Amino acid sequence: MRHRGHKKAVVAVAHAVLVTVYHLLLRQTTYLDPGTDYYDRRHAERVRRRAIQTLERQGFRVMLEPAA
Repeated sequence: MRHRGHKKAVVAVAHAVLVTVYHLLLRQTTYLDPGTDYYDRRHAERVRRRAIQTLERQGFRVMLEPAA
């Protein structure tokens, strides 16, 4: 028997698109693309922590200091 993962994914994406279109039409606005670094900007601290953990797992000692 085949897995239903692909069909579930298609339905989930279609639902997300429909909800987005609904809100755009409701507010009578246009879609503004948040950009390719949206996740990194929104979760900067989490990304920073994960990068530090990755380096420490590879045997590096990490000390951060703010850029000028």
